[in-house]
Amino acid sequence: MKTNIINLTAFLLILVGSFSSCRKQERRIISAIDSEVNIRMVETLDSPRKVQFYCSTTKTYPCCNYPIYVVSRKSSNNIDISFKGVVETDICLTALGTASAIIDLGALSNGTYRLNLQNENVKHTGELFVSSESYKIILPDNPDFLFTNTPLNKIPEHTIWGIIGWHEQETSSLVQSFITGLMNLGAKKKSYNSGVYGEFDINKNGDIVQPGKNSGYWFAQSFIFYYSGNIANVEQLVKQYALDYRELIRITLKTDRGDNFLSWTY
Repeated sequence: MKTNIINLTAFLLILVGSFSSCRKQERRIISAIDSEVNIRMVETLDSPRKVQFYCSTTKTYPCCNYPIYVVSRKSSNNIDISFKGVVETDICLTALGTASAIIDLGALSNGTYRLNLQNENVKHTGELFVSSESYKIILPDNPDFLFTNTPLNKIPEHTIWGIIGWHEQETSSLVQSFITGLMNLGAKKKSYNSGVYGEFDINKNGDIVQPGKNSGYWFAQSFIFYYSGNIANVEQLVKQYALDYRELIRITLKTDRGDNFLSWTY
């Protein structure tokens, strides 16, 4: 037992040292960015909600944990982002991977922002439009930067969504009883605009899109509802099904406030 504790302590010290060295050597650039940078917009479910850019190079590197050194600044309605290069880390996770960075723009009020993206001496200027319903990037086509999910729709308040997975056909009646239980608590069907919401997609018919091939289950059903009631009642319903039918169904339920209820954790 003592040996295990020592080994665990040593491992944690290595991780801490790795993070510390990343901070100290954030300017130790091994190469310029010589491939397109893919940028995915993310809206956090904090209060207030924040906007983040998840950036990754098209080019792969020998270590999958190489970060991109980025300098960003927001002033009034201007957002300046400068990509300085790819940074080497002391500890290499030896698998091929892209270099990456997360840029936190914070909470953005509705309006139009001038977006300046720079890679070395090349600068591209576009606009970020923020409305009550979405974030939208307008950027001329170029070989340096590509936004992969614009526009990004905002998740409306009082939205709950998730997926139910099961492996036996006869369990479908139990799945429907859970959906009925949500509706008995006050969950209501609502028309959502089609598009990408980050956490889920809505198709042109207004239905939530089933992610992947049944999300790894033999059978799966996604759902989305408007719910303005006490969220504790929803959690209690998930917990009840977890305790009564743990081996039959798995439920994932999320809310616009960042709650994440997983039936297998109860």
